[in-house]
Amino acid sequence: MNNNKTNIPVLFENEDIIVADKPSGLLVHAYKKETNERMHLLRLLREQTGHYLYPIHRLDRPVSGIVLFGKTPGIVREIKSVWHSESTIKEYIALVKGELAETGSFSFPLLNEYREKQTAITHYYPELNFGETTLVKIRLQTGRKHQIRRHFSRRCANVIGDTKYGQGSINRFFKERYGLIRIFLHAHYFKITMPEAGGTIEINSPLPTDLQKIMDRLNKEKQIHDPFK
Repeated sequence: MNNNKTNIPVLFENEDIIVADKPSGLLVHAYKKETNERMHLLRLLREQTGHYLYPIHRLDRPVSGIVLFGKTPGIVREIKSVWHSESTIKEYIALVKGELAETGSFSFPLLNEYREKQTAITHYYPELNFGETTLVKIRLQTGRKHQIRRHFSRRCANVIGDTKYGQGSINRFFKERYGLIRIFLHAHYFKITMPEAGGTIEINSPLPTDLQKIMDRLNKEKQIHDPFK
């Protein structure tokens, strides 16, 4: 076990998997293009738990939330076999630009690194509206690179704080007014059924403190300025 100052919250652990709560700004594991990146979630969690772990999926570096790791290659294969089934649910919370009043879906394809079109389906559910922005719950049906960020950007509902696909003016506003220095996108809920490994696992991850503080301020400002409150 490693007793260094970096402590990764573990949301769930059994004999097959470990589920971590990834902080924003940390890679899940070293990629080919970033082989010099020594500090990543996989390494820190291996050192912290003493287990040799196998990555199952990724979150973008700026995104926080639920990440699964397997303890054996076999469990990784089983999880990947049901990863895109209807029984597996992957949900995110995001703050996006504009007013989204109704539940909807984005289903236009996205290009991969070889410029090939891939089916991409993102479902969204508005939770709270703040006039210029909307808090949405997002459920992924497919898993393409930067899918949420690209889908919302193409529909001019950019994720707040997204420096790659976002809008600079509103990002600057949220940085100056609310101190937001990261993307407002968090993987908050995961559910998977693994028949061979013995049942269904559900994981919840609350909004990180920095994002919750922004929500508290937005809610307070909404109540102050809402004439019906």
